[in-house]
Formats: sequence, C-alpha cells, structure tokens
Amino acid sequence: MRSLADTLQYQVVPPHPLLAPYIACYWILRTRMEQMTRRELILPDGYAELILNFGAGYSWHDQERQIKQEIKTVHLVGERDATIWVDLSEAIQQVGVKFKPIGLFTLLKQPLSELSNQIVSPGELSDRSLQEIYEQVIAAPEDTEKIHALNTFFLQRLLVADLAEPLVEKAIRLILRHQGNLRIDDLKDSLNVHYKTLERKFRTHVGLSPKTFARIVRFKHTYKQFHRIAQQDPAFFLELGYYDQNHFIKDFKYFLHTTPSAYLRRQQALSDEIVRRGLIERSQP
Repeated sequence: MRSLADTLQYQVVPPHPLLAPYIACYWILRTRMEQMTRRELILPDGYAELILNFGAGYSWHDQERQIKQEIKTVHLVGERDATIWVDLSEAIQQVGVKFKPIGLFTLLKQPLSELSNQIVSPGELSDRSLQEIYEQVIAAPEDTEKIHALNTFFLQRLLVADLAEPLVEKAIRLILRHQGNLRIDDLKDSLNVHYKTLERKFRTHVGLSPKTFARIVRFKHTYKQFHRIAQQDPAFFLELGYYDQNHFIKDFKYFLHTTPSAYLRRQQALSDEIVRRGLIERSQP
C-alpha cells in the first residue's frame, strides 16, 4: 500500500513581505492517487481562503450543516466555525491563498458575514478579477511563476485597499495574544466598546463573532499542544482555558468528531495530515 507521502505533496510558500499583514501563506497541493479517494479532515483555523483548482474536482462535506458541495475550479471559502471533510481523488492540483483574519475583507472588499461557512464562485460575487487571476495562475508553467502572479495581483489590490478597521484589528491581536483563552467580557472591557458594536464589526471584517473566533483559536493552540504533550500531561488543557475535562472533550469532539482517547488509540491515523502540517507550519498568525 502506498503511503500518504507517496500520494500527496503539500507545500507552504510565504507571500510578498508587503502582503504579510493580510496573507498568512500560499499553499500548493498535489495528489498522485490511483483508483482511490482519500477523505481529509480540515479544521477551522480562523482563516478564509481562495482556492484555485486545476485538476480533478473534489467534494466538500459540512456535516454540521448537512451540506455537500462539488468543487471544480476557483472558489472562495469563508471563515468556518466547524470541521469539514474533503474527498481528494486522483490528480488533484490546487494553489491556495490563506488569508489572515482581516485579509480577505481588506484585499477583496468582501463582507465576510456573507461568506461565513460558504463556498462561493467568482460569478456569485460578480468579481471578474478572481476568474482572471485563476486563468493567469493556471497558465503559469512553474510554481514560482504561479506565486509571482498571485503576489502581483494582491499587491495591486493593496494599492487601492481601504485601511483595516482598527477596533477589529485590536480585538484580533488580543485574542491571538491570549491564544483564544480570553473572556469576551474582558475583551470588550479592554477595548472599551459595547459588545454588540464589536460583534457587528467583527462579523463584517472577519466573518465570525469574536466568541467563535476565540474558540477556534483556542482549540487550534490546544490541538498543537495535544500532539506534543497529551500523553505526558493528560490535564494539560486546564492551562489553556478549559474549565474541566468535559469542557475539553466537548470541544475536541466538536472539531475532530472523536474523543481524545479514541484519537490517541488510533495513533493519529485520522486523515488530517494536511491539517497537522498546516498547524505546525502556519503556527504564527
């Protein structure tokens, strides 16, 4: 049986330095699967994405909302608050743009509240430029040229971008600084703002509520720690903002659809290689 390393190539590429406040990374994914479909678990991680798909189509399954979508070419993936499953078949070829929380709104001027937990095509957004960059990237023969085309496109967008909402930027910085372990009352008090005002602006610019975003950030950090120290320190989660074991298990089951003990028994056999690589390589928000 061929190993995952034999069938899947996943590369992370940093953006142009001027784009670093808005884009976490570019990524390139290729599969060389023969007569098989592999189901990959993709955790919500606080980022929206632009995905340019050049190979075979693939399926997206949102079990929380009982939604299945077939993806073929270019699409935007809004901020998510639940795990999805992706079925990767043979000959997958993709280039992705992982936006930082304020990046998609700043560079593409899309209200993120309308994209939350959605996959949309350029046609649905009436944005011809996304289809044009897709065609440029697919025509570029080398990966370096594909990345150069993306950098050029987003640098041009940056020239006409509006300044980011300072209240949202401050809220994001506080949540990330505390790795999601921050009470919402403390957050709004630190910002000296009414929560409804903060939530409205946060949903527009990020796509989620501050509370949901913090929950995702906390579990993302917890998941990394789980792989590192869970077997040595079974109560490690108490230092990460969880009230007790039941609180931690509830989040673990919500995001991974299994219990921590069952996950360990399978020795990380869950189909989340992309997620684990991404959490390590994109550890800096």
